[in-house]
Amino acid sequence: MSAALLEHPGPGQLHELNDDIESFVHVLGWTVLSYLPSPTGDDVRTGWVSLLYDHSWKILSGTEEGGHTKANKLALGDYSPKMFTLTEPSPILELIQTLASPFQARYGEPPSEKDKKIFESLNALVLKGHLDEEVLDAQPVHRYQLGIERLSSSEWFLGTVRDAPQRPGWPANDGAVDRFIAMIDGTTRQWQLAAKRIKTESQLLSACSGPLKRLNTSPPPTPQDKRTPLDDNSDGAITRG
Repeated sequence: MSAALLEHPGPGQLHELNDDIESFVHVLGWTVLSYLPSPTGDDVRTGWVSLLYDHSWKILSGTEEGGHTKANKLALGDYSPKMFTLTEPSPILELIQTLASPFQARYGEPPSEKDKKIFESLNALVLKGHLDEEVLDAQPVHRYQLGIERLSSSEWFLGTVRDAPQRPGWPANDGAVDRFIAMIDGTTRQWQLAAKRIKTESQLLSACSGPLKRLNTSPPPTPQDKRTPLDDNSDGAITRG
């Protein structure tokens, strides 16, 4: 579940497209952290899984809240944890980080007035030909605008996932480990949550045993964004200014 829904539970909380996309990123991150072979110790991995996906508490009203660690990691661009490595290098970690990157615009601080003025000054120099356009890429305003555009629909995320298997570097044997790390050293609460997830996954697999069908609805318009080193599924360029 998205950090936004976990941080503000209740019937009045609006469930948006961003929440569903973010949930997919969390499922992918949880699966990799839990199952793929890694030199990281099981106790450390169990702690990360618990802190990111299981940690919650009750507030004074009695409502249970969570998602703060998810939101913080997404805001800082540290999702999944950069300290986590795999036994055999794989583009899967870069894919997760790429898919998570637009959520910095959702959970991070928006650009300040100072950031906007710097961007405007640099953009003016770019338009005059005094600077290369790439100088704007690292600016907070550009990164924020790019994140907001990518979050406006599912098209960029679908394209990124679709193109990922074509990238080089995927190991020949990148299957999951036949064990769940949180069930080795985890608490009783982690065991219960793990068992619940496994049961839910089994039910979903059973329900999805038939062929997938597309909905008879037109897809939303594709937002134009700028190509970055981490993705190349869009031919458009972000409007600067």
